[in-house]
Amino acid sequence: MKFLIVDDDSTARELLRVFLSPYAHCAQAFNGQEAIEAIRLAIEDGQPYDLVCLDIMMPGMDGHETLDRIRQIEAQHGLLGSDGTKVIMTTALRDPKHCIRSFHEGCESYCTKPLKQEQLLREVRALIGGLPAPTSDEVSPEAEAGPSDRNRYLIVDDDRVCRELVSAILSPYGQCSFAHDGQEAFDAVRLALEDGVPYGLICLDIMMPGMDGHEALRRIRQLEADHGIYGSDGVKVLMTTALRDSKHCVQSFREGCECYITKPIDADELLSKARQLNVLDTVSSR
Repeated sequence: MKFLIVDDDSTARELLRVFLSPYAHCAQAFNGQEAIEAIRLAIEDGQPYDLVCLDIMMPGMDGHETLDRIRQIEAQHGLLGSDGTKVIMTTALRDPKHCIRSFHEGCESYCTKPLKQEQLLREVRALIGGLPAPTSDEVSPEAEAGPSDRNRYLIVDDDRVCRELVSAILSPYGQCSFAHDGQEAFDAVRLALEDGVPYGLICLDIMMPGMDGHEALRRIRQLEADHGIYGSDGVKVLMTTALRDSKHCVQSFREGCECYITKPIDADELLSKARQLNVLDTVSSR
């Protein structure tokens, strides 16, 4: 099956790809014009997309105009009604007028952000008559791990979409908790240590209001030292940040992180780094 994900936000695109890629090949477009070209070429090649996830608020050609153009192209090729590609509007716009307009323009479903995997897959199944089995033939991580050996992850980011993306990537391998800023992260780590159930991995943003990632990392390492935890015995910290300059990278390693990756976050890269840090080792990898 072939799906097309259309969104100008790279994190939103990656989140949808993580949700849907086990079931289909997922192409991506970052604006309406790219989506139109992809749809046109797919139809001309005789391999149209089965599903399009289409954002509305995009620069240039927005989702409404894009949807209208998609239906025009299909009509030119004799694809009418149920023969056309199924379109789910995936948007932050909750105003009923956008929803009504989208259905008038020919969408089949309208899902508002923040998107949840269960909700999205339910809509996809309703539109295309079910989904194939996941493309991976390995054992499901959830089935492999018991409740006592699940890894514990702390995701720290003030951006909700980034938190959801990292959670979607890691949740098959363990239990994900969240913090919106450095202070919340520090408090969560302190409570986990006091309860005797420390986190295995922290994914830590740097640019956050209040206590930023650098200060949070320093205080976490000091907190561990106060509990007699040093070096490799401490929680593994993976910086997930938009800051690409070497100054912040070097500073983070000096403060005690084990890994540094830059946004937009790529699921394969994040899982690769997590494996290198041995925080996925209690379950089979995807």
